[in-house]
Amino acid sequence: MKITKAIIITILSITFWNCQQQSETASDEGHFYNEAVATGQMEMDFKKTAESETERGSDEIGETEPMKIERKLIRNARIGFQSDDLEKTSERLMKLTKQYEGYVSTDESNNNYGQSKHNLTVRIPSKNFDIFLKGVGEGVDEFDYKNISTDDVTTEYLDVTARIKTKKELETRYLEILNKANSVKDMLEIERELNNVRGEIESAQGRLKYLKNQVSYSTFYIEYYKEVPYQGDSFAERMGEGFGNGWDNLLMFFVGIVNLWPFLILIVLGVWGFRKWRRS
Repeated sequence: MKITKAIIITILSITFWNCQQQSETASDEGHFYNEAVATGQMEMDFKKTAESETERGSDEIGETEPMKIERKLIRNARIGFQSDDLEKTSERLMKLTKQYEGYVSTDESNNNYGQSKHNLTVRIPSKNFDIFLKGVGEGVDEFDYKNISTDDVTTEYLDVTARIKTKKELETRYLEILNKANSVKDMLEIERELNNVRGEIESAQGRLKYLKNQVSYSTFYIEYYKEVPYQGDSFAERMGEGFGNGWDNLLMFFVGIVNLWPFLILIVLGVWGFRKWRRS
């Protein structure tokens, strides 16, 4: 009886020990499995998570940031007026441009149909927009047109800034994952995503640079002109031009005949053959 109890106790002890070992093994396997799944899921859903963070970050910044920074405005002007002295007007505008720290982007002039015209494209720091505009109008009795445009790009400016920040964070995380990658396939996949992120960063940085330039400098399109007597061609000049055109047309006629020489030969042979046929 004692032997039977001892055997039963021994069997129960062995069974309990085996169950405990299996439980620990399953726990370890479950831990490694969960870690692997978590790692794989992180790599698979990383891009979606980053995009969600980008949108959320943009919304948060869009709600709070405009209260902290000045608005980003792009101001441009188009101005046209008549001038009695184009040279003096040009000197005055050049002096104003230099005085208010601007520069001339384009400078064009032309004469056509009794009008001498000058076109300037000037970039002026936005802080000097109003005072430069006032200076341009000095001495001008009446503007043919004066159009001022203002474009508020604050939202886009903040959105692009937030996206650059988020994309750079995403780039850093991809680099961390790349350092932990164990297979060539994973490395190639991560590097492909990394190149895409870097391309998006460069594109956003280019857009931000353009916005900064447009906000920092305003553009003035200035057109001023002077009426001049229209001098048409004299009768002798017109006659000379007519003879010249006639001679050119005559030459073109002979050139055209020369170009048709195969057809002329065919016509001559056709007439000769027709007459010979009628005589026979």
